[in-house]
Order: sequence, then structure tokens, then C-alpha cells
Amino acid sequence: MTKLGVCLDPFFVELPYSERLKKIAGIGFKGYEFWFNNYKNTKSGLVPEPKNFEELAALNHKYGLVTTDIVYNHCDGGLFAALINGEDTQKLVDNFGAMAEQAKIVGCHSFISASGNVIKGQNRDLSVLYMLNNLKAIAREAEIQGMTILLEPWNTKVDHPDNFLWDPQLSVDLIKAVGSPNVKLLYDIYHMQIMAGNILAFVKENIDFIGHFHIAGVPGRHEPFDCELNYQFIVQEIMKTGYSGFFGLEYWSTMNDEESLEKSFAYLS
Repeated sequence: MTKLGVCLDPFFVELPYSERLKKIAGIGFKGYEFWFNNYKNTKSGLVPEPKNFEELAALNHKYGLVTTDIVYNHCDGGLFAALINGEDTQKLVDNFGAMAEQAKIVGCHSFISASGNVIKGQNRDLSVLYMLNNLKAIAREAEIQGMTILLEPWNTKVDHPDNFLWDPQLSVDLIKAVGSPNVKLLYDIYHMQIMAGNILAFVKENIDFIGHFHIAGVPGRHEPFDCELNYQFIVQEIMKTGYSGFFGLEYWSTMNDEESLEKSFAYLS
């Protein structure tokens, strides 16, 4: 059975998390994720607000939900650090344990890690080297804490023009070079369709290195059921590889959020 989750941040932004989780559980979702431990998304953008992990843990128990993953480092929230910045190594290492303990309160054992934005004057090869070294450093922490690091490349053509890591093959090459079972790829199908295409061939070849999937419609980053990708077929083919993890819906709805998620759940189930 397909395991579907929801990224909370784009949906029901006017509601408290208690109501958001009640709604997604009522639709039938079994998992969810959120971006940051220290910011929430609102209609006017991100605002500082620490997550109440104890409350979320109680809600998970109440509704039978799983927190699939949380962002660790990012330019907008979480830990403000970049994998491609050689000066951020100690920050990335020193904060891992405390944030992992937060995550484990809600039963979460996966962190999303972003490469960071291009550093002016720093050449590509040096950025790749720093990213490899930083991934190795936090991989050791992940192994100690029982966490998985999910390295996520983003598209630079539409949403993140300043982002460094966009290449799925480079991402897998880095994961192989790190050589830790605790470092995997977060393969966002929306981002990778825009940047590289060839979705299923790449996934099937590299499924052993993929730890999580994100789903959104292309173009527009809207519902998955009305776009250029046949997500029903894509999800079925991925499931045939033996993948047993979640597919997280991370998109901006074009209709009432509840109606949108109901339709997406029915389409993908």
C-alpha cells in the first residue's frame, strides 16, 4: 500500500498544528513532515516560532501519525548553515545532537539537508569538496544518533535560482563517496523533472540511495493529478522497486486545501 504524507507548511496555514493534523489524519494520510523546528509558514511568509515537540508527539499518538522528516540546515530556517561552506562544519556537527533529540521526541529519524546557496567567488570543485567533507562529518553524528540525512537537490530554473545543488547524479555520487547508510537522497520529483527529467530510469538505477520522495505537479508546483507527469504510474513503478517509505506531498494548492488533499490522496492511493 502506498504510504502518503503531507508537508504541513503549504497547507492550512491559518490553523494550529492540532487542527492541521486532525484534518490530514481524517483524509487518510499516515505521515507528515514540516520544514523547520524554529519557524512556521503563514500567509505572509515565514515567522519565528519554536515547534512544541511534546504537543506534536501527543497528536501523533492520538491520530496514528508519523513525522517522517524535518529540515536540519537551510538558508531560511532550522540551522542556518550550508554544506558548501567550509566555515560551517563545526556548526553542523555541534548542533546535530540537540536537534536530533528534538526530532526523536516525535519519533522522527530523518533530517533534510540543503547544500546552500552559491558562494560568490568560490569555484564549483571547492564547493563540492566542502559538501562532501561536511556530509562525512554529520554522517558520523547521524550514525551515533540513529538519524538519516536526506540530501535534497532543488531546481534552479524556477524556484531556487541561487541554490548550488541541483544535479541528482552529483547528489548520488556524493552519497556514494560518503559511504554511510545514514546518508540518502531526497528525490523531489517536481524539482528533478524540471532539472533533469528521465525520472523513472534514474530512480530505478539509484533506488538503493534514495530515502524519501516529494511530489508536486509540473509545471506550477500544484496538485499532482493535473500536470505533465503521470504520478499514478510513477508511484506504482517506484513501489515495484521495493521502496517502502513515504511519498510526501509538498505543493501549493489551487483550491480549498482540504479538497485538494482529498483529491490528491484518492488519486495516488
